[in-house]
Amino acid sequence: MSERSRSGDDEPVTEALGEDVPMETGLEEGAEPPAPDGRDGSPPVTPEEVADTAQEFVSGLVTALGLDGRVEATVDEGRAIVDVQGEDLGVLIGRRGQALDALQELTRTAVQRRVRSHARLLVDVEGYRARRRTSLAEYAREMANRAKERGTEIELEPMNAYERKVVHDAIADIDGASSFSEGEEPERKVIVRGE
Repeated sequence: MSERSRSGDDEPVTEALGEDVPMETGLEEGAEPPAPDGRDGSPPVTPEEVADTAQEFVSGLVTALGLDGRVEATVDEGRAIVDVQGEDLGVLIGRRGQALDALQELTRTAVQRRVRSHARLLVDVEGYRARRRTSLAEYAREMANRAKERGTEIELEPMNAYERKVVHDAIADIDGASSFSEGEEPERKVIVRGE
């Protein structure tokens, strides 16, 4: 990720996608934001509130981009899940999911600023993450079997943390193979070892 800048003023951000669009902060002018996790006496933020806030943010972004997509939010095991369905949403996925990863990070950052609390969430578009998880698990098993047969290590391509976890989980179920990660983000990769 590149440098972050922060101006000292409290002016709302009004430039988005080259147009003057006011950005809602959820705070009255001059109001202090609540302490995260209810430390100011307010109730802690629930996963449902995170899901609703994320859904609102992603819906606004889909609309601002002129895309036709339906945005739904659910909660699963304490994690907000935002799912975008529609036609021609490939721009939100990008090459190998890079735009989707950026969308998730942007959404997470926006939600955390809005709710003033840590936000566990997952953003998916047209079921991409589920398909990618399935293909990664199959690929991991294939590479583990190849490493076992050859008695070598196989270096996989760089992956984000979520994808590396999918690979590690798939390989953990295979006798005679193991995996570990090495390198620095964004070039961190999984090494599959045949034993």
